[in-house]
Amino acid sequence: MKTILVCTYLPRHLKKMLPLVKELRKKPDLRVHLVLMTSGEAELAQSCGEEYSMLDEFTEVPRTADFDLSWVLAPLIHAIDSFKPDLFLCIEVNYILRNAVRYCKQRRIRSVVVQHGTPNKYSAHAFVPFEGDRFVAWNDFSRQFMESHGVPPEKISVTGGIPFDRTLTMTVDRDAIAAEMGIDAGKRWFVFTTQGTGAGNMPSPEEVRDGVQKTAMAFSRYPNCLLLFQVHPSQELAAVTALVPEEMHDKVIVGRYRDTEALIKVSDGMITFFSTTAIDAVLLRKPLLLINLTDDRDFFPFVQMGVAAGAYTADEIMPGVERLVSGMSITESQYEEAERLMNFENDGRAMDRVLDVISKECGVM
Repeated sequence: MKTILVCTYLPRHLKKMLPLVKELRKKPDLRVHLVLMTSGEAELAQSCGEEYSMLDEFTEVPRTADFDLSWVLAPLIHAIDSFKPDLFLCIEVNYILRNAVRYCKQRRIRSVVVQHGTPNKYSAHAFVPFEGDRFVAWNDFSRQFMESHGVPPEKISVTGGIPFDRTLTMTVDRDAIAAEMGIDAGKRWFVFTTQGTGAGNMPSPEEVRDGVQKTAMAFSRYPNCLLLFQVHPSQELAAVTALVPEEMHDKVIVGRYRDTEALIKVSDGMITFFSTTAIDAVLLRKPLLLINLTDDRDFFPFVQMGVAAGAYTADEIMPGVERLVSGMSITESQYEEAERLMNFENDGRAMDRVLDVISKECGVM
């Protein structure tokens, strides 16, 4: 019997890891412990019927906040010592998890890091330097990034993304979503997956403001279309609502629907800055508008590959929306090229390949 310790520190990270935890727990030769940091993660695990421990159980020192990065490392180290796992499993690392991976290396505990987001020069700190034994990558795009930052190729396994398995295979009832959200199922829906300002001041507050305002105003020209702002977990709903021009408040929806991928799947098109949901849109072959109001190059190559429209100034957002609404001419071969780059095999079987990688790392075949 081999023991795996899984750790996350945000609800949106746990959401991506839970399908993998569920599958690992079905294996009779594995014992899987799940350790969580925040109350939001605990609520999510409870709702899914998954057993877990809170990091508070491994220390007598009280935390000062639900998300307390100054507190978390010591109880996480104690959890590792307590469970004595054969494998430590986490998503791409912040400095806390990187230190945990480093500690595991000192204790000769193998570690596997699973991709959660898309690497770029602003998020590089979450990916490199890489000190684990194995990085599980969604695609060649991420593999190339890791290798270009000094990660040995033999430490990278390209499997496809587990989240995209669900995107590709799930069945969604558009009418049920419309009823749940209280919106008109008869209109065309366009989803804007928003982002708050993150690492590297990207997207900048000005870019967020202009992107939301200009996109909302552009949709005023299309009465048969409904613009849905799907607000990122790091943002407050009120803050995004405040960016929408007052005359558009009754013409757009600002919310946080419980299932972003389902919303994209039933939509007629999608808009974002550089959210990973852009990959979901491409895999679902939805019209896509990427807004990039900086002087920096696109984080995704989708505009260059012909599977998305791009808006590179505030004035280009309105014609970008027009392309989105009126329809984009994209060939089968263009979509296939993008799919090959962004989701290995694109066959809905990434989970099987990830399980195989973890089994090998544990010495269980």
